[in-house]
Amino acid sequence: MASFCETGEHYYRSLDVFKKKSDEFVRNIELIRNHMASVIQRLPQNQPCFNILSVGSGTGEVDMEILKIMKEELQRTQGRDQIKIYNRAIEPNEYACDLYKSSVKRANDLQIDFDVRCQTFQEYKVQGAEKLEERTKFDVIHFIHSIYYVDIEEALSHCIENELHANGSLLFMVEGPDLICWVLDKQRFPDWYGKPGDSVPESFKTVEKLCKIVGEAGWRYDVYNQEYEIDVTEVFDAESTEGNLLLDFLTHSKNFRDTADEQVVKEILALIKDLSTVKDERHFGKKMESLILIYK
Repeated sequence: MASFCETGEHYYRSLDVFKKKSDEFVRNIELIRNHMASVIQRLPQNQPCFNILSVGSGTGEVDMEILKIMKEELQRTQGRDQIKIYNRAIEPNEYACDLYKSSVKRANDLQIDFDVRCQTFQEYKVQGAEKLEERTKFDVIHFIHSIYYVDIEEALSHCIENELHANGSLLFMVEGPDLICWVLDKQRFPDWYGKPGDSVPESFKTVEKLCKIVGEAGWRYDVYNQEYEIDVTEVFDAESTEGNLLLDFLTHSKNFRDTADEQVVKEILALIKDLSTVKDERHFGKKMESLILIYK
């Protein structure tokens, strides 16, 4: 999965098609909006500055919406229009960072201080360890579909012990066992033909891993789940540009149809079709996600 993200522009083109076919962006933002009040309510009423750390920030599209939600919620619950907000973004992909910085230039109306850093989370940790006296504490730290690329236990411990403010919250958006899960597992184990309800692969038990670590550490957490559909109809059309980009996203491979073994392509397409439902002659696969809020 990590290597596919490193394809830069191609990854984000395929991601854009996926978001179009699934409404993932809208659904993620609405799920966050519906539960942001509990995060804001934990903050002291007289706090002068609100600090946010975004890990795996991508192009900044989600960050901008989260910032808007937070400003709206602060105004609604605390009546604070002029609160100072600082947003630090950590993103290792140079292509995504450039797009993020461009979006910052267009976001002057938000009146937010942005700090976009093109580095891995590990690089960020090492740099922070060298500047303990300058360390900023954050009220919210969020990993939106990015916790998969770091050691979960190490990331949790570091954030809670070194980065999070006393009344702060950690926010994670993670995928569940859905169509993408089964497609990726089919690629790892070609002889396996999975069905929903089969044993979920360990690599897709992110929610369980997070909750187990948090529970054992004695931290509090809430989990909110959502399920929706992906329109996968175009992946069966070899001539469709959007279909091929969507297939790349589902398989986390660049130019999957042209570069994978022909038999593998046939088996993956057969699996997608078998795991889809048909409505008005269109095929829809299942997408599952969880929002996890963790408190000190």
